[in-house]
Amino acid sequence: MLRFMIDLQAHSTVSDGQLEPPAVARAAADAGVTVMSLTDHDAVAGVAPAIGAAKEAGIECVPAVEMSCVHAYSDDLHMLGYWIDTEQIASACERAQREREERAREIIERLNALGVEVSFADAVDQAGAADSIGRPHIARAAGAGPDLGPFFEEYLVPGAKAFVPRRWPRAEEAVALIHAAGGVAVVAHPYWDVSEPPRIRDLVESLTRDVGLDGIEAFYPPHTKAQTAHCLELCDELGLVATGSSDFHGPQHHTFSRFRAFDTFGLEPTLGPLVR
Repeated sequence: MLRFMIDLQAHSTVSDGQLEPPAVARAAADAGVTVMSLTDHDAVAGVAPAIGAAKEAGIECVPAVEMSCVHAYSDDLHMLGYWIDTEQIASACERAQREREERAREIIERLNALGVEVSFADAVDQAGAADSIGRPHIARAAGAGPDLGPFFEEYLVPGAKAFVPRRWPRAEEAVALIHAAGGVAVVAHPYWDVSEPPRIRDLVESLTRDVGLDGIEAFYPPHTKAQTAHCLELCDELGLVATGSSDFHGPQHHTFSRFRAFDTFGLEPTLGPLVR
């Protein structure tokens, strides 16, 4: 009997991962994954190299992206797009990357005006690339230390002294962009970004009703059995597909260091619909 091991989110050095795209595909194959996907943040440059390496390793790599977006319940929601036309979605990715850099520069300007010494170049050094820069990189460059919480509370959370809101597309727009590129849209790790069950239900219901959301990433390392079951309940109720991932970022990552790291709790349906 042919069995699939599907793991549908991973990141490379094109965004915030530790391995080059081909090495991510080889790591998936070495871990026994048969269907994987490279889902770099707002970036698709690594997709073709990953697909090539996956083919050489005898596994499937689904062309994909993880789009940053905002919603009433989260200013950092992520939408996974599978089977996308990478050329068609590239311009939207480039806009998001520019927004990330512009926002970082504005935050740093505000910090400087408040007497906090930090440069954009130092923040880029922390991030590894300008198009990957975020608030944690800025905080570390400013000397916040290992515990970023106090610095965030004073300067970088909504309402704080140097906070600048994101200008990413709304979640509805992200779904529409994925569909326009021929893909299917799956809301990533909902309990990582939102956490309250009633809000997750409202988020999923509204996106399904208004823009035709296709699925939920139900199986995810930090998800508890109850959270996973809730996601599957919503999938069953709304006719959505359930997907799963380890969110692999590299072998030295402090949280997401290996493939096949998510637990299905014996609740798994057929993970799909992404094998074509």
